[in-house]
Amino acid sequence: MDFNTNNNMEYYCCYLRKSRKDMEAEAHGQGETLARHEKRLKDYADSVGIKISKFYREVVSGETISARPVMQQLLTDVENGMWTGVLVVEVERLARGNTLDQGIVSNAFQYSNTKIITPLKTYDPNNDYDEEYFEFGLFMSRREYKKINQRLHEGILSSVNEGKHVGASAPYGYKKYKLPKQKGYSLKIDEHESNMIKLIFDLYCNGNGLEFICNELNRLGFKPRRSNKFTKSSITHILTNPVYIGKIKYEDKATLKKVVNGEIVRVKNENSNIIYVDGLHKPIIDLNTWNKAQNIRKSNLTNRTKVDYSLKNPMASILKCGICGRALERITYSNRNDVRICCRKCKENIGSNINFVEERLLKSLKLLLSDYKIKIINNDDSDIISLLDINNKNIDDFKNELDKNKSQLNKTYDLLEQGIYTNEVFLERSNYLKQQIKDINEHIEELEKENKNILKRKNNKEILIPKIEKVIDSYYETDDIKMKNNLLKDVLEKVEYTKINPSDKDDFKLKLFPKIQA
Repeated sequence: MDFNTNNNMEYYCCYLRKSRKDMEAEAHGQGETLARHEKRLKDYADSVGIKISKFYREVVSGETISARPVMQQLLTDVENGMWTGVLVVEVERLARGNTLDQGIVSNAFQYSNTKIITPLKTYDPNNDYDEEYFEFGLFMSRREYKKINQRLHEGILSSVNEGKHVGASAPYGYKKYKLPKQKGYSLKIDEHESNMIKLIFDLYCNGNGLEFICNELNRLGFKPRRSNKFTKSSITHILTNPVYIGKIKYEDKATLKKVVNGEIVRVKNENSNIIYVDGLHKPIIDLNTWNKAQNIRKSNLTNRTKVDYSLKNPMASILKCGICGRALERITYSNRNDVRICCRKCKENIGSNINFVEERLLKSLKLLLSDYKIKIINNDDSDIISLLDINNKNIDDFKNELDKNKSQLNKTYDLLEQGIYTNEVFLERSNYLKQQIKDINEHIEELEKENKNILKRKNNKEILIPKIEKVIDSYYETDDIKMKNNLLKDVLEKVEYTKINPSDKDDFKLKLFPKIQA
């Protein structure tokens, strides 16, 4: 394929990504991977007359596209038809994930007619042979990835069973070191940090709580490695880590992959296999001290007062801050026998007693019911018509703005062809305008969707009237908070609460958003 062309409309970019194998090679002194690959691709581009306009540099070795933000940006640009071709060291750098990810990559290049260029071969996605060859390359890459993961897992288990340390860093109190004349790492005691570990166990075994231990360590000037002070959770982690009695603990398959809302995520595996073996390192804590600490902790957990997590707020998840939109929280002030509704984020939105808010909400529902009945009798849809008029005007304004942006985008192509815009200026300007067009289209879609919901409200009043009547009649007939909450949720999408004046307990506003019934 001849790349020597005078067509100024051809644009090429370069995608660089480290693999796990590259990271291992770097650890053995083979140099920085992205720099080596960049030079190789630049030399190749120069030899075939390609000018690279942009470099996409990925520094994570993610298994899926969702874990690789730079790859996501590249695919978006490819789908938008920005590039004639993408240069990579090998096709495996583009996708090593599952079949779904490989399909996403393949479709993005095929439907945008974007070529994939490597120093060994150029792939035309619309050529059946190249498409088949490309997909086969991705399949083999996925296979190799699984084999690498399997070897890594087997290597970790082997190291654990030999008593070696497999963590990325050493636990507090130890230093990590390379074992001489063999593979793997172990731990050696850090004298300064180990004194703190001994102090923690001594204080805990002598009846001191976690809060006291934190304060004492912070007062003595001890600091964790990644923060300025100790917390109760960090002390708990130390007290329960068997590494301090010379053990290696490893949780095999601690997480599992699951599909949540269409995305692959990792969740804790409740049936994971926890392995304990004697480590090669020396213990800091003797076995008697360890057992005493574990017995104290077990006793504290057994005697701990159970927290009541049952629903306490009948307006939970309905009542929102009128300033930031955040859900309001129920806060109990035991020193003044007061339960209030507050927004933890907006200090200017002042809280109120929960009983006052609940009472006002029921009164507002009664007023809403009365208003609905009057409007049905008078066949009054003025509120709906007014909202539609406002939205339609905004849609017209957005469409005018959309036409302007599309016209400006067309001009950028003319300015590029006339030589007024450089490639860099063209890309920057056209990308900005494309984003503007995308944002405006999203605004128009939102307003059109809102218009559909507004039209549904024409019939909403008649459906809601008996439901609101049921809430008003049943609300104070029950003491069940959950039932009250369900009654409110049946007729209300949300209620916005706003209070600016702190002096008057009744000076707050509630804005009701009735639920649109299907």
